[in-house]
Amino acid sequence: MGFFKNLKNSITGGAATVHVQVPNVRRGQAVPAKITATAKADGKVAAVYLLVRGLESAEWKESGERVSNSRTSFETRIQISGPLDIKDGQTYNFDGQLELPVNSSPTFRGQLINHLWEVQAGLDMPGNDPDSGWQNIDVA
Repeated sequence: MGFFKNLKNSITGGAATVHVQVPNVRRGQAVPAKITATAKADGKVAAVYLLVRGLESAEWKESGERVSNSRTSFETRIQISGPLDIKDGQTYNFDGQLELPVNSSPTFRGQLINHLWEVQAGLDMPGNDPDSGWQNIDVA
């Protein structure tokens, strides 16, 4: 059963549950990023990482039709930890830092235009990486 459980988890990304905590960010200042991973199966992790992206979007009416557009304004991957082995049932904690450039755009929610920030923590593993899912953060 263990082999099939490990195979299924590598295909589905279910080898671990991952959570990330990042406080409000001020551009140009480092803030702590805390990642917690609980293994659901034994496995080899190549790296623990944090993905960060800024998303700019706009929505308006043109000739009676709703029009929208969006783009990624910033995107980076921060390596938090190198290779390690995880064991079923064990919880692992990782501490890293996130620092955004001073010239990046802050979080903004307007009537037509938004600029939002998201983070996602993940474990680089064979198959589908277990991750925290995208979570919004506020950037000043």
